[in-house]
Amino acid sequence: MLNILMSFFIALILFASPHASIAAVVKTYVAEFNVVGAPNKDELKSTLQSLLTSRLDLNRIQLVDKPEKAELQLFGNYAMFGKMFSIDVLIKNALTDSMTKVFEQGTSQDDLIPAFSRLADKLNKEIANVQPVIAPAPVVPVVKTVPAVPVAAVIATPSIIATVNTPPAKAEESYVVKSETPSRNTPGFWTSDPLTGVFTALALGRTLPSGEREIFVAGANTIRYFKKGAELKQIAEISIPVSAKILTIDTADLDRDGVPELYVSIIDRKSVSSKVYRPLDTGMELIADNQPWLYRGIGNDFKTRTIFAQAVSSKGEYSSDISEVTKIGQRFETAKTRALPKHGNIYNFTRFSDSKGVEKIAILDEDGYVIVYAADGSELWKSSDKFGGSETYFNYESVTQVRNKGNTYQWNFLEQRITAMPDGILIIPRNDGSFSIGNNRSFNKYSIFGLQWSGALLKESWHTRITPSYLADYGFDTATKEFVLLEIVQRAGLFNAGKTVISINKMQ
Repeated sequence: MLNILMSFFIALILFASPHASIAAVVKTYVAEFNVVGAPNKDELKSTLQSLLTSRLDLNRIQLVDKPEKAELQLFGNYAMFGKMFSIDVLIKNALTDSMTKVFEQGTSQDDLIPAFSRLADKLNKEIANVQPVIAPAPVVPVVKTVPAVPVAAVIATPSIIATVNTPPAKAEESYVVKSETPSRNTPGFWTSDPLTGVFTALALGRTLPSGEREIFVAGANTIRYFKKGAELKQIAEISIPVSAKILTIDTADLDRDGVPELYVSIIDRKSVSSKVYRPLDTGMELIADNQPWLYRGIGNDFKTRTIFAQAVSSKGEYSSDISEVTKIGQRFETAKTRALPKHGNIYNFTRFSDSKGVEKIAILDEDGYVIVYAADGSELWKSSDKFGGSETYFNYESVTQVRNKGNTYQWNFLEQRITAMPDGILIIPRNDGSFSIGNNRSFNKYSIFGLQWSGALLKESWHTRITPSYLADYGFDTATKEFVLLEIVQRAGLFNAGKTVISINKMQ
């Protein structure tokens, strides 16, 4: 009787296995789009790919990174004809060796997102008809002699029966992959309560004798001064007129008195009108107003950091040179003027030294590619992957833009900071998003990369896990090896001001 029951349960499990896999997802590869007749072709290729992928039914597909791994391959083509556009997707079914094509079109860019939603609906219907390969059930050897086991024990442990003679799975082969995300506010990891408002710039100050760390953040019209000890304590808040816009903040101690200055880059209508503050125990003192430069600090520590300055023309164009800022008494001046290589401006470059101590310059171009230049400006290498990604910008109304590109404004997007560490590693964030086309940018996840110059190219040394928020700015404390991050976790909307958090993560 027991032998009969045993055989019955084995047969039942083997019968159920193939039916459980009928709902298996289809392995799908979505290629970068081919773009015809549209500006920013290189940027659009991956943007349109992401736009389509995010609208596919992820309950029916499993995305793979190579076409040879896929059962279904999607190849998109985006073509513009004046204001009209057409989106065509070729579906290659590797299971049946067949091809299908679906398309959508629109009469203006306002219809782009709805067109992709309509296209995804058509693709989801096609995908629903695809029958993935169902792997045959494993053959379980018939056990002729079964020791006497109580019936209740057999019923309670069907998984043991189904894995007879099968070695236990290794941890790395487990179906569930744990993210190992640390708990909030455990040692080495800390996250603030959400700050009301959208803050896009961050700078680090002193670590005080009390152990507290100075942290400065800024939004478009607000600067806040915090001290971070056991808790985050706000010391002061400064507002600027709504006609102006804060772009970045940086700290440095140019007069070497042990107290950092806070350099605030501000655009007020069509002119640069930056400010410099000095933190006090209970507030902040304005020590320079209406400065005609945009600022960027480069260096690992505010005590030795260099502040660079660059002017902007009335047309919204960066001047050809950058200079170093000096502080003499209460006056700020510029010196050591130098030209940046092609594509360079004050917000997308950094200096670093190779293993022989020779200076190099790294630049994030407007498409997100990292370019390494020699000190004489000759190009040495360009990345094949994109990095950076920022939603912070300033724009000037420009007749030249209207004439050349049909756009009323000269748009200038600031890039993510590139930090050169003492060991030669370049820290470069990467923001990604489901929608980022031209001047319309919306990022919703990020990771941070460590890249090292090999003598011929930048190679990845490490990267952080993907985090589901937009990284607006960051600082790195080389003394404690901690990232201090400014993350936007809720966008501002019609009925809310948005939310931002400050987080601290220790580099392991």
